[in-house]
Amino acid sequence: MSSSPRAMHIVLNGVTEDSRVLKCAWSLGNAGWDVLVCGARPNHHDDHLKIGYTNIERVHLKIVVKQSFIAFILRALRYYKRRFQVKYLPIKEPTIPNLGRARSTLKPIALKFKPDVIHAHDYTALPIAGALVEYLATQGHTAQLVYDAHEYVPGVSHLNAPLKLVYTREEKRYSAVAATVLSVSEGMSDLLIPHLGLTSRPELVANDPLFEGQQPCPKNMRQDCGISDQTPLLVYSGAVAPQRGLATVLEALKELPGVHLALIANPKNQTVLDLQSQYVALKDRFHVLPYVPNSELVSYLSAADIGLIPIHHKLNHEISLITKFGEYMQARLPIVVSDVRTMAAEVKRLGNGEVFITEDVADFSVAVNKVLANKAKYQSAYSDEVLKERSWERQAENLVNIYNRIAQTNPVARVHMPFAVITKQAPQ
Repeated sequence: MSSSPRAMHIVLNGVTEDSRVLKCAWSLGNAGWDVLVCGARPNHHDDHLKIGYTNIERVHLKIVVKQSFIAFILRALRYYKRRFQVKYLPIKEPTIPNLGRARSTLKPIALKFKPDVIHAHDYTALPIAGALVEYLATQGHTAQLVYDAHEYVPGVSHLNAPLKLVYTREEKRYSAVAATVLSVSEGMSDLLIPHLGLTSRPELVANDPLFEGQQPCPKNMRQDCGISDQTPLLVYSGAVAPQRGLATVLEALKELPGVHLALIANPKNQTVLDLQSQYVALKDRFHVLPYVPNSELVSYLSAADIGLIPIHHKLNHEISLITKFGEYMQARLPIVVSDVRTMAAEVKRLGNGEVFITEDVADFSVAVNKVLANKAKYQSAYSDEVLKERSWERQAENLVNIYNRIAQTNPVARVHMPFAVITKQAPQ
């Protein structure tokens, strides 16, 4: 058995689409930790992956975040079910999705692995991770709890009020006993302190993109769109929902002749399908492209002219520098962003793009035309120093130091493995 310290990461998604989980696990593995990531699969077929030195086990759990049409229908059914319950049935406190199943599924895995640290990725995983720490204590094993707060629960729009209260109660319960609470931004930290009643400030590990770990992408975005190097190309990469503001972009595209939009997203996402149907007249300039591996994303993005962040005013949008902000920076793309507080301020500070009034089609068009007229001016903001500061490698140094401190260890760093997810043979 390896003498290296051990960390168990828990996340209620498919892992491969979660760049933060992958980067944390990859960096800790390179730093000498043995890491096991436990993610979710909606069916009964568990599978086994690796990234660097880290093992990824995706087990049978219902995935919390799912954007398929079926998920859309199920949400609607749950809505009407809740309305019926409120009107006709006695009030009953909601329960946390997946909690019982996740605890029973992960207990034997945790007991066998015996982690020194259990890392909960986001509020959905925290009640599970906290319960596993408590369970291991009854079995004579001590594990430290790390709560990695990806979102501010009161600002999560898809949670109803009763469920927000339940998750908040669990957050407060387990944050009080966690070895540390991690935050993705200083704005998030400002809100978490009163929200969770913390006596010390959360430790910052921003979700910045890979710098040294980047790999060239064998595909070219312009070729995938069927356009020349001279054609103006806007890009949006990531999750798609109405509040992400893509309708504003497509409305503006009608008044931006010759300009193309590349949307890197799940092509089966219902909002994507709706946009394709609604803007069918723009089909020659609106290109939906599949995701590329995270390590190749910066290379792929670099073929565009402008990176877009047209999101609406929501609490969690106001307080964060979202992942794609850093990815666009590493790709040296000027950024056109809506006037959400934190990112608008950062664009104005760096001079790496333009800010437009949220949901204002005309103002968006003005911002795009300004950047296209002098792209080099905005790209000049990207000095090597700026890009290194906004890199995952810089954040990983902090993460590893936090881990070594709370586990009172100092493992020997390993030769760095490439940032690539591979399928591995199932354990016998």
